[in-house]
Amino acid sequence: MSNLHKSLLDSLVYLDKDFVADRYELATGANAATTITRLQGKKAGANLLPFSAEISAQETRSYAVSTQHMLMELWPDLAEQPTVNVSEYAERSMSEFGWVQGHLSTFQVRSKSQRDGQDVVTAQSSHFQLRGLEHGRYIDLITTPDYFASGFNALLPLQMTLLAKFALPVCMYMRLLPAKDHAENWIAVPLVIVESRPTLTRDIQALL
Repeated sequence: MSNLHKSLLDSLVYLDKDFVADRYELATGANAATTITRLQGKKAGANLLPFSAEISAQETRSYAVSTQHMLMELWPDLAEQPTVNVSEYAERSMSEFGWVQGHLSTFQVRSKSQRDGQDVVTAQSSHFQLRGLEHGRYIDLITTPDYFASGFNALLPLQMTLLAKFALPVCMYMRLLPAKDHAENWIAVPLVIVESRPTLTRDIQALL
């Protein structure tokens, strides 16, 4: 294993397994053993049309290599992908793929209402954010718990009790969406997140 590959594995924070499998299949032509399972909801009848919301299909793919190995194979090309200029991204644009640097952090939103003269929390949610971008911009991240390296996703519930601060410098390859939250922050789907270590930052050409 090369020093770069070891550094990549040690720095890996988040890896979208579906994304890397799709790109690996496209790049190598490798065909996965695929199983498609038809699922039917409890309320669905026996004769529902295929486009009914109560019926879905689940695809399971099996490869001879791990997603970490796939990432190693794809890294030279992935590291050459361009950055995303968040400050120039416009509403109603197409989604945009690319790299960005910042600090991975957590954020909690609470909705309150008045009851009997007291503030009562009616709803709350937690999510990850990328902070430290130019012009003080944040990016809200739509994440999948299983795609995080071990332990990271546990940081979200810790905001309620133990966690006072979390700010990890990272490089993130993402899909930026033409969507904003109520504070005018863009929303993105992270595909690969690695810690901003010098050996990796030098390897990502777009961030030089």
